Amino acid sequence: MNTDVIKHVEGLTKSLEGDTAALRTLAKTQKLLIAACCLLLPTAVVLKSMGALSSVVISLALLASACGFGAALVGRRFASTQKKAEARREELMRIIQAAEQHERAPRTPLAIGFANLSGPDLDDLAAQDAQTLGPLFMRARVAQHRQIPSAEVLFVYAHLNEDGTLQGPKPTGIRQIVQATDAAIVVLASPNSPQSIQNAVGLPGPKSANLVFTLDRNGSGFGRFFKELFENMQGGQDMLSAWVAIAPQHPDANPAYAPSTMLVAEGGKIAFPRA
Repeated sequence: MNTDVIKHVEGLTKSLEGDTAALRTLAKTQKLLIAACCLLLPTAVVLKSMGALSSVVISLALLASACGFGAALVGRRFASTQKKAEARREELMRIIQAAEQHERAPRTPLAIGFANLSGPDLDDLAAQDAQTLGPLFMRARVAQHRQIPSAEVLFVYAHLNEDGTLQGPKPTGIRQIVQATDAAIVVLASPNSPQSIQNAVGLPGPKSANLVFTLDRNGSGFGRFFKELFENMQGGQDMLSAWVAIAPQHPDANPAYAPSTMLVAEGGKIAFPRA
């Protein structure tokens, strides 16, 4: 489980503990109020038959009524609290079951890395992709700003200069990242302009990896597309076959959720090893 899910589980568990304690207290309170009502009402009737002062009889009767009314209110509060506790318990069970299924899911015996070469402006994109795609691999590495982790599958978050080089203190091409990391698949996961991407493709460097450039992430469609791609590769398809299966080379055949990307298949039919 990631940190946010763990915190949510801890919050649910703490709330359930509070609900359980509240239910115990409410149950005891309701029993006491019902017992008081059952004691006071007959007492008022007996006293009235014995000729007791009307004020005493009325007071006891009113007190009995108040206890009965209070018991009803406590009962409603008990039912409401119980309903909330059941909803929390069901949610907790769903999270636990999802976590168990996640642990049983196959993972590719490779590393996937997420390198933010820009800064805080692209942190959200990197975090989204790490959460969606990281669990598919044996190792997921999220680097500090402007650092590049060693990984066979590398997602890069950066802005391109007009000439296609990556913005930074020392402008460099995407293929130099391939050369430095030996990554087999490199995805420029942050959106860039068509012209800068075209220029990036034309820059020199080793042509040993499959490169993917992003024009438009299409919201959550980006993560969904690459998750499906990698799952198909886990099933034995090479990257090119898996890519065409999801997004045929015809605009009208592409799924609505597909991001707008450019695949430069310089690494060829890259396949994942079996887990």
